[in-house]
Amino acid sequence: EGRHSLIARIAAAPVDGAANAALEKLVAKAFGVRPRNVSVESGATSRQKRLKIVGNTYNLATIARKLEEQEP
Repeated sequence: EGRHSLIARIAAAPVDGAANAALEKLVAKAFGVRPRNVSVESGATSRQKRLKIVGNTYNLATIARKLEEQEP
């Protein structure tokens, strides 16, 4: 299917996009891509967001599966 769901906790306040920027940086680090390759596609003002991550599809899917396995 290609869609994965992850939970992230961000300390940045949701003011002027600071929380979204922090989330993009966190996801970029977790997936081993540059922050500019991660963007909020939808849900910018919502608790649930859809992100776009640009990179090698196989590698991104593998990392996503590993991250899902780590969640409680």
